[in-house]
Amino acid sequence: AFMNKDGKSKGKTGIIIVVIAIVVFAGITFNNYWKSRAQKIEEVKRHEIVPVQTAPSKLGYLEWSLELIGDIQPLMEVEVNPKVAGKIIEEIYVERGDFVKKGSLLAVLEKDTIRAQIKEAEAGLKNLMKQHAVSQQKFDQIDAQYRAMLATKKLALAQIQSARASLNVLKILLKDHDIYAPISGCVSARYLDAGNMSDIRKPIFRISMEETVKIVTTVTEEDYPLIKKGMEAEIQVDAFPGKVFKGEISVINPTLDPATRTGQIEIHIPNKDLTLRSGMFAHIRLALGEKQALVIPKDGLNRLPGTGNYFAYVVEDGKSVMKNINIGMIQGTYVEVTEGLKGGEQVVVKGQNRLKDGTRVRVQGEGE
Repeated sequence: AFMNKDGKSKGKTGIIIVVIAIVVFAGITFNNYWKSRAQKIEEVKRHEIVPVQTAPSKLGYLEWSLELIGDIQPLMEVEVNPKVAGKIIEEIYVERGDFVKKGSLLAVLEKDTIRAQIKEAEAGLKNLMKQHAVSQQKFDQIDAQYRAMLATKKLALAQIQSARASLNVLKILLKDHDIYAPISGCVSARYLDAGNMSDIRKPIFRISMEETVKIVTTVTEEDYPLIKKGMEAEIQVDAFPGKVFKGEISVINPTLDPATRTGQIEIHIPNKDLTLRSGMFAHIRLALGEKQALVIPKDGLNRLPGTGNYFAYVVEDGKSVMKNINIGMIQGTYVEVTEGLKGGEQVVVKGQNRLKDGTRVRVQGEGE
């Protein structure tokens, strides 16, 4: 009985080994089949001829322009500081956003102390004049024996003149307690409220002149010689999509920044209706005329994922050749190629989504 059981065990083990061998063999066979199939598909792909359409790279004329950016700023901006320190700000007559004319009263400082000083000075002057009241005619007729009194008279006159000068200073100081707008413009900031103490080092208001606004931006050393004073500029801001504002180059810095190799320019833009506001981000276009350049259709432009580098497929000897390129301006349906291509090459403009470097192609049509 023991021998029979052992024989049965050996039989079962043999069956398992046979089944495993069959499965392994089937797996190897299946794997070889798919490898062979993949190789055949790859071969078919390798020998596949992809239909494409091409267009030649060629010299063309583009409207030459510079694209710049900058922030809208007021043409002029003034911080208004009080002329007198240590006084309570008694009244404020304007608020942020108010338009003020040059000379408008903006605020008043407390005047009680200065008025009291003026009254005291006026009284002192009056007393001096009473004490030394002598008509000029009588003074001229003084006898010789009284000429010794001349020095005293001169001293009295000097005291009167000094008192008058002091009074005038106080009256000027009184005017300085009133704060006026130094320019016409918009109150763009108010830093203090009524009741605060004045400090000549701290402004109370900021006034911005925005009927004309400006953009300060920079151009590269290469483009700097092309910039001329009076050149027209087109400005667009995100707040008004599609609307173009006209300005002109009004200031050109005569020197370049040696650190950045750029030159600063200033563009002035009329803004009578105050549509443009300080702080808006602006896109600027400066038209520089026509420029001859090597161009290809924009449809022939491709970009490598990840790196973002540009490339184009060119047909050479019936195959696609991938060429890395650098581009310049994009204008309408054309793009300027600054490096990587030469004139007369057939650039693939349709069908490039099925291409790799070295793919066999058949040109079905050529564009202009």
